[in-house]
Amino acid sequence: MNFDLFKEYEPLYVIGHKNPDVDSIVATILITNIFNSKGIKCLPCFLKDDYEIDEYNQKIIDTCVTIDMTLIEPDNNYNFILVDHNDPTQSIGFGKRIVWGIDHHNSANILSNVLIGKTCSCSLFIYDYFKNIYDFSTEEKFMIYMASLADSLFFKGSRCKDSDKELIAELGFNMDVDKLFHKYFIPTDLSQGLANVIDNHSKAYNYRGIKFNSVVVKTYNEYSHLREEFIDIINQKDTFLGVWIDLDKEISYAYFRYNGKTKEFIYDFIASRGATIIPDIYRYIDKLLKV
Repeated sequence: MNFDLFKEYEPLYVIGHKNPDVDSIVATILITNIFNSKGIKCLPCFLKDDYEIDEYNQKIIDTCVTIDMTLIEPDNNYNFILVDHNDPTQSIGFGKRIVWGIDHHNSANILSNVLIGKTCSCSLFIYDYFKNIYDFSTEEKFMIYMASLADSLFFKGSRCKDSDKELIAELGFNMDVDKLFHKYFIPTDLSQGLANVIDNHSKAYNYRGIKFNSVVVKTYNEYSHLREEFIDIINQKDTFLGVWIDLDKEISYAYFRYNGKTKEFIYDFIASRGATIIPDIYRYIDKLLKV
C-alpha cells in the first residue's frame, strides 16, 4: 500500500458509522494508528450529533478502548477515511470528500475507493490486511479480539467463520468465549417501548437508490409476544428493515417493508444483519427492480 498517495489529503479524518459499536470504534483507532505510524496525519472522529452507544457496546468499550474521539460536524473541507461502512448515508452523507475506506460489509455499490473484506469484524480485516507491515501492540490486539467477539455475538452469529476463528487465534488470547458472552452481552433494552428502539437505534442503508433504515432487536423468548407489535410498527413505515433475534431458540426474523408490502425472512440460526440478512434484502430488491 502506497501511503505517500495520502499525503496531499492531510489531515485525514477517520470516521465510523453513526451510533458506533465496538468494532466501528476500534477500527477507527486502528486505521488512525496505522496511518500515523506511516507519517500520514490522521484524526479519529465521530459525528457530534450521532454518537450514541448502547449499553452492550459501551460495556465492552470500557474494557478495551482507552482513547478519546474527536466529535465533529461534517465539513466539506474535511478529507475522510470511512471505516466499518461503505455507504456515506451511514455517517457523513453525500457531498463530502471520501479519500479511502475499509469495511467488511457487502458493498453498497456507491464508492469505488473502499477496500472490502469478508471477516466477522472490520477490525479483524484491518489486522489481517496490515499485519505484515504494521506491528500491532498487545493493547491493539486485545481491542481487535473484543471487537470481533462483539460483532460476531461471541461466535454465535452467522457472520463468524472458521477462517475468522483462525485469525482471532493469532491474536493470542485463549479466553472462554461462552463466559465472556454471559459477562458482557446485554439484550436490546425494550423498557422504553419498541417504537423508541425502532426510531432511535436504526441504521441507514441506500441500495440502488432505495433508502431504508434498519434496526435489530436481540432478545429472549420471554419477550416473543412483542414480536407482533414489532411487525405492526414496521408495517406503518414506508421502507424499513426490522430484525428480531430470539436468542433462546436461535431463530432470526427479518421484515422488509417496501412499496406497501412486508416481506418476511426466517432463519433457523442467529443471522447477522450485515453478512446474511442485508445481502438477502439486496437480492430481493434486485428481483423487484428486475435488475
